[in-house]
Order: sequence, then structure tokens, then C-alpha cells
Amino acid sequence: MRRRSLLQLFAGVSVGALTGFRSAGQTPRRVVVVGGGIIGSSIAYHLARRGIQVTVCEKEAPAAGATSRSFAWINASAGKRPYHYFRLNRLSALAYRHLEAEVGGDLRVQWGGSLEWAEDADEASTLRRAVRSQQAWGYPIRLVDDRELRALEPGLRTREQPLAASWSEEEGSVDPERATRALLAAAEGEGAEVRYPCEVTGLGGAAPRRVRTTRGEIAADVVVLAVGVDTPALAGLAGLRVPLRESPGLLAHGKPAARLLDRVVLAPGGAMKQKLDGSLVVSGGFSGRPVSDDPAGQAEEILSRALELLPDARDVELARHTVGWRPLPEDGFPVLGFATAAPDVYVAVMHSGITLAPLVGRLVAAEILDDVQVELLEPYRPARFAR
Repeated sequence: MRRRSLLQLFAGVSVGALTGFRSAGQTPRRVVVVGGGIIGSSIAYHLARRGIQVTVCEKEAPAAGATSRSFAWINASAGKRPYHYFRLNRLSALAYRHLEAEVGGDLRVQWGGSLEWAEDADEASTLRRAVRSQQAWGYPIRLVDDRELRALEPGLRTREQPLAASWSEEEGSVDPERATRALLAAAEGEGAEVRYPCEVTGLGGAAPRRVRTTRGEIAADVVVLAVGVDTPALAGLAGLRVPLRESPGLLAHGKPAARLLDRVVLAPGGAMKQKLDGSLVVSGGFSGRPVSDDPAGQAEEILSRALELLPDARDVELARHTVGWRPLPEDGFPVLGFATAAPDVYVAVMHSGITLAPLVGRLVAAEILDDVQVELLEPYRPARFAR
């Protein structure tokens, strides 16, 4: 099979690609991106900057779905296995630096890494093994002692003496709503049209496909489905099977406070960070149980437990809570690509959407416009779920 190279994807990194399978071999002129979350916004931006007519259809508002309810931690360390999945996340985390410089504005990453520690002997042993394993893959992570842990985050007070601690130096976080709006604004600056509220209600016949929406029909040479948990239903309109599994997540959002944290903190029981506006975001892990029938009360609980680690923040009050239904494919890995049953419909759904958005946006644009199949994405094709 004839090969091409996609050079300089970002920061001097290049990947190989195989020729695609669109029989006509013509570059699409009109692309409809369904979904205005972080993934759809990145794809729309990367398509539009190459001069393609792009229309984004978002049924509610930008980042209204899982994106706005994401902890938004940029990383390649948290269970990102096997190696092909780690590599995809690692390259995308690096791609954030390029995208941040390119887009600017509210697409601002809070770098500084992440700190994790363990107070239980078994968990400490697990953490040490994980650090060694990630170091073997070239990941910038290392063990730190108690003094360095406290120097990196002076405002933290651990409940017990840490038995092991690590610092992942190049990780970060974003404000997911602001980042999404920044990408959509950049896409509009390149000529894209963003419509919301605009729900897609049907995918008519191909060549060109007539995308039926609550605001009329749109002709499209290619339709990109970046709709998170709505993927099974919309993909089904095109005869595709993309199974997801339920994955709810609770976040507690504190009212803005003085600067308390400079990094993502992975404490025993949960994770927390502080956004640029000073608000604390705490994951549901501090409750020690799944999302309950009283999410507001549970959010109060997890925020209270997190504040026990921050003596200077004991008066921080709960501003709101969010429960997000994360778009987690059945086997845990992204679903990316055209399907044989609908070669003009491109599916893009994954749980690690925040981390993967920069690279996925660039590579999906390349697959659509250059008629290639990027090798980095080969493990994630929709065909693996075909009946």
C-alpha cells in the first residue's frame, strides 16, 4: 500500500500514515462537525484553518455536555496503558504547548505538573512501581521525598506521613469551558460557522449527505460525530454501532479563594486543583463511594474532606456541584475513524477528551482532508464494534 508522511504535526514530531479508503479520493469541501465540546471544537478548528467550509452543530451550547463537567487534567500517567494509548496521550499533552501558543486567549494551560502520594504501605508500593514503569517509557515523573513534596505545595498538610510521593513534572490542567470557547472562536476566525442550539435529528443519504437539524438541512461531504454520550444514538442513524458504558463522575466546585494550589493534587481518596479564577475543583473520589442520590450533600462532603488538607482554605464554601456522564467507549479506548458502512461519517468519542483534544483535532483533520489513515489512530477504529 502506498505510504505518505504527515510531517511536523507539532514540535517537530512526525508520524507515518497509510492511504485512506474514500473511493473518490477527493478532498471534502464541506464538513459538518456535530458537537461543540472540546473534541468537536478542536476538530473544527483544525479543519477550518485549512480552508474547508466547516459548520459546527451543538444541540445546547459550547461545552454544555461532558466537557464542562470534566476535571480537565492533562496527563499521560493515570492508567494510560498499553503503550500505544500512553503514547497517544503523551504526544497530545505535548501538543497542548503548540496549540496554546497558536490559539492563545482563554486556551491557557496551568502547567506545573501533578503531585501524588500514598499513606498506605500497599498503595505506596503500587505508586513506586507505577513511577518506575512510566520512567521506563520516558515519562517525566519521579519520586520525591516529604520535604520536596511540601516545597512544591507549601499549603498542603497530609493527614499522615506519606510513605511514597511522586511528581509528574509536565502535566497540567485547563478550564474546559474557556478552552472550548477559545477553540470555537479560533475556528470562527478561520471561517467556520458555529450554530447553537442546533440539534441534529437525521443523517440523510450520502454524496452529499443531508444533515437534518432543528435549524434546517445542511449539505455535507463529511460528517464528524463528536457528541460524547450521544454517540450511540447518532451513529445509529448512519447504521454504525458505537457502544459506550455508563461512567458518572461528581465534581465539587468551591467559591473563588486566594491562591492555594499550583498543581494538580492526587491525594489519597481524590483529586483537586485550583482554576485560574481561584475556584477549587474536587473530584468525587474523596467521598469513597459512587455518585449518590444526594449529589449536593455528597459534594459538600468531598469538598470538606479536601479542605482538611488545606489549612488556609477551611472557610471556602461550595459554589456548585456537577455530575458528568463521561463518554467512555465499551473497551475503554477512543473510537476514531470512518466506518465501512458509512465512509463519509467520522466518529470521534473518548473519555480522555481533555488530554487528547489537541492531537486528535489535528490528526482527524489530516485523515479527512488528506485521505490518509494515521498509524497512531489504528488501534481505535470503529470497525472493532461492527456486528
